[in-house]
Amino acid sequence: MSWLYGSEQERPWFHIRSYGVGTSELVAGVSLVMMVVYAISPVFVTALALQPAMVMQRGYVWQVLTWPLFAAPGLGTIFDAVVLWLMGRQVERELGKRRFGWMLLALVVGESILALLLALAFRTNDPILAGLSSLATVIVLIVIAENPRMPFFFRIPAWVIGLIIILIPFLSSLARRDWLGLLHLVLSLALAAVIAKFAGMLSRYAFIPGHMITGQPRVRTKKSSRGGSQGSTVVQGPWTTYEPPAREDAEMDALLDKIMASGLDSLTPKERKRLEELRQQRRSR
Repeated sequence: MSWLYGSEQERPWFHIRSYGVGTSELVAGVSLVMMVVYAISPVFVTALALQPAMVMQRGYVWQVLTWPLFAAPGLGTIFDAVVLWLMGRQVERELGKRRFGWMLLALVVGESILALLLALAFRTNDPILAGLSSLATVIVLIVIAENPRMPFFFRIPAWVIGLIIILIPFLSSLARRDWLGLLHLVLSLALAAVIAKFAGMLSRYAFIPGHMITGQPRVRTKKSSRGGSQGSTVVQGPWTTYEPPAREDAEMDALLDKIMASGLDSLTPKERKRLEELRQQRRSR
């Protein structure tokens, strides 16, 4: 897997011996550490969860950012951390550790604002946010949306797994008549799609508003005067070749199909290099 960390933005934040720790590993690792902290001081960790009444009435504003750190000891916490680590690495390879980190932060703040607005509108202390579960779910759905045909367990298409992931909490909220939780779920998924689009994911879905934020300043070009010279304009180099987007998409689909059919190891070094070039070109569109 060393070829996946070839560029500067894909290199880990630091190393623990020979293992590189990126954003996904860091978030999952902190969650596991917080289980130990919970065993020592449950009151401290509980105060990290987002409770709208505590934020609006007592000024616990840190809960807007800290609710994913709530981690009670249990298999559910470990499962969420492992899912975020496994799926988050795929998104992190696409976006880089910094952009992926900012995307996670935007998801946390966005869900917090939605929860506070709903609690304020309906004058209740719900929904309460705590733990990595919602973040892990969103990351899994983003990976599935990027590769809907990717086979999961027993070669089930990824889009089927994504449909199940959405349907289960939907039916659960419906059975409990938790209309506020259901509304927060729908709004959170919609907001997550927009944030992912701005981060550089889900570019193939034109119906999702927004576009990738590159952070590059716009270059102003001088308008040619009507009375100016009618001669040809010389464009200075250097020039780089650029293939039509349709051809690039077809080439990337062929490489992804080969990975789905035979695994990552089936790619030759030349094909891996070409796949990385196509990824970089797609980010810069």
